[in-house]
Amino acid sequence: MSESNNGRPRRRAARSAGPPVEDVRVVDVTVDAGVPAAEKTSTEDAAVVAAPVTLTKPDVVPDEVDEESAELDEEDVKLARLGQLIGLAAAAVLVLALVVGATFTALAARSGSQDDDLRAQYTQTARQAVINLTTIRADSAKEDIDRILAVASGEFKNEFDGRVNPFMDVVKQAKVVSTGEVVESGIESVDENSAKVLVAAKQMVSNTGSAEPQARQYRFRITVSKGDSGMTVSKVEFVG
Repeated sequence: MSESNNGRPRRRAARSAGPPVEDVRVVDVTVDAGVPAAEKTSTEDAAVVAAPVTLTKPDVVPDEVDEESAELDEEDVKLARLGQLIGLAAAAVLVLALVVGATFTALAARSGSQDDDLRAQYTQTARQAVINLTTIRADSAKEDIDRILAVASGEFKNEFDGRVNPFMDVVKQAKVVSTGEVVESGIESVDENSAKVLVAAKQMVSNTGSAEPQARQYRFRITVSKGDSGMTVSKVEFVG
C-alpha cells in the first residue's frame, strides 16, 4: 500500500496465483482515514478478482445425425423382418419337404407293394399250371384236362383244339397215373401285361408199360398274361 499525492493511502490491485488472467481490471479504492477497520476489510475483499471460469457449450447433435440414426433404426427393423420372413419360409419349405418326402415314400411303398402282389400272382399262376400239366389220372382225365383249359389262353389253348378227346383216350387206355410237384420257380421277365416264369418240376408216373413208378424232371417257361378275365397261361415251353 502507498500514499497518494494528497496524503490518502492507495491500495494496489491484487492478482490471484496462476497464469495471467485476461482483461483484469484494476480497481482503485480510496479509503478515508475515518473508515473503521472492518469496513476496510470488506473493501479489500471486493477488490480481489476471482479466477476466470471457462464455460463450455453442450454438444448439439446435428439434424443429419438424427436422420442417419433414424435410417439405421429403420434398416435394422427391415433386416429383422426379413430375417423372420426367411425363417418362416425355411420352416415352410422344411415342412413341405417332409410332407412330400412322406407322400413319396408312401407312394413308393404302395407301388412296391402292388408290384410284389402282381409278381406273386404271375408266379402262382405259372406254378399251378405246371401242377395241372403234370398231374393227371385215367379215372379223372376229363376233369384234369378241363382244369388245364380253365386257365389256358392264346397259343397254349390253341394246342388243345381238336386234341382233347384223343388225349383222354390215350390216358385211359394206358391207365396213366401221374403226380406233379413244383420244385422251384422264379420270374424271368415282366412287361406291362405279362410275365415269363421259369418253373422246375418233378413228376412220378406209372402206367401199364412200367412195373414201377418213374420219376421225371421238367423245366418249363410259362408265359402268364394279365387280362380282363384275370391271369391266364398263354404259352408253355420246355426248357432243356
